[in-house]
Amino acid sequence: MRTLLDQPLTSLLVAILGLSACGDSAPGPVDPVEPFGSITVQVIAPGVTAYGDITARVVWGEQNLTAAVDANGLAEVMIPEAVSGFGTLTLEPGPNEPMHPGWALMTPGDVSGGTAKIVLAPKNWTIESGDYAGTTVPIDPELAADSRVMPSFWGFYFPYSQDGFVQVVEDNSQWVGEIRSWPEGDFPIQVALDRPGSTGDISAADSVAFWTNIDAMESALGFDAFVPERIENIQILGGTRRPNHGILVQVDSTIPVQASTRLNQPDPKIYSLSADARSWGGTFVEDLFLISADISYAVVDFDSIGFASDGQLVMHEFMHVLGAGHGCSWGSVQTYCASLVSTTPSAADVAHLAVLSELRQLERANGSRWGVLASIFGHRVVTLGLTPIPELNVLYGPISAPRDFFVAPSSSFLPARAQSPQRTSVPARVRPRRPR
Repeated sequence: MRTLLDQPLTSLLVAILGLSACGDSAPGPVDPVEPFGSITVQVIAPGVTAYGDITARVVWGEQNLTAAVDANGLAEVMIPEAVSGFGTLTLEPGPNEPMHPGWALMTPGDVSGGTAKIVLAPKNWTIESGDYAGTTVPIDPELAADSRVMPSFWGFYFPYSQDGFVQVVEDNSQWVGEIRSWPEGDFPIQVALDRPGSTGDISAADSVAFWTNIDAMESALGFDAFVPERIENIQILGGTRRPNHGILVQVDSTIPVQASTRLNQPDPKIYSLSADARSWGGTFVEDLFLISADISYAVVDFDSIGFASDGQLVMHEFMHVLGAGHGCSWGSVQTYCASLVSTTPSAADVAHLAVLSELRQLERANGSRWGVLASIFGHRVVTLGLTPIPELNVLYGPISAPRDFFVAPSSSFLPARAQSPQRTSVPARVRPRRPR
């Protein structure tokens, strides 16, 4: 029988270490526990090349986890325990940072599933050209998405019933967001007066009046958004009369309103989300459906041949063409609140439209699922401490819109809670106006 002394030296050492471990000494090292996974985040904001004080936070069940965003906009939040259902990711800039927070829903597939690229809206926007060149406008994503009177400036919709000017928002409804704009390469967008598709004549004088109003609109916007084209040179797609990457202007005496704008059905190339919103609490919305998508064509109908002389109406509809909705948060060519109506796009209209376009361009360039929508929700949740979407058991109408949602343009474009001294973001691209 072999004894302990007959064992090789390495075996003796193993035996001695094993015996000592059974004594009163501390146990040996324990294998580290591997985390369940991580959420990798890339922050993207207009005009920002070096990022500063931003915290990335993931809340999933009982887990509340954070990581600092580095100068390149990157952060990795480690997730120690397994997850299920929805989690949330917030980007929380410090008070001196030039961008608004972000908020996005996460699913288990996002854990170790690649980089979550989130586009954040600037707190301020300086208009570089046009009638408002040099004007700095505070940007408020929540006000831009406020739907207390009509679908919002940045494209939110809700079911409501209407009696005259009074609208009653329905409870237990679906909250829908369609955040849309034209791709950069489509500008200037071809516009044709569609005489063959109209129920009434469009005269040469109507054409002159129409383009005079478009020129005034472009002067406010600060760039050439549209270019005239003969109807013969516009490709018309099959089915209903639809232009291919262009805009048709028609007279249709059968429509029940002064004017209407039809856009292509959205193709959710960038962001699409459906979710049960009841678990968020404090909201009467049951289902959430969100899309960020491109506009590829538009048809603008006017009810009579006199449309071309109504500059406010023409500009209102063509702001819709560019992606703007309605709103009652500032003086605007898009509002139905009588005291706030502007005959041309206001500085706040121009700035918020520019931010909408810029964020969507960044979404496309970076393949991001979260852009304008993340900024709207982030401002509500992180800055204001509200639920991601508003409660809907309310009654509003154009006359009853709260007065504190507007301050005269001479002093500010937005209410006091949106005002704070911040660095001004620099637009990444400007389309200058061309002489005509």
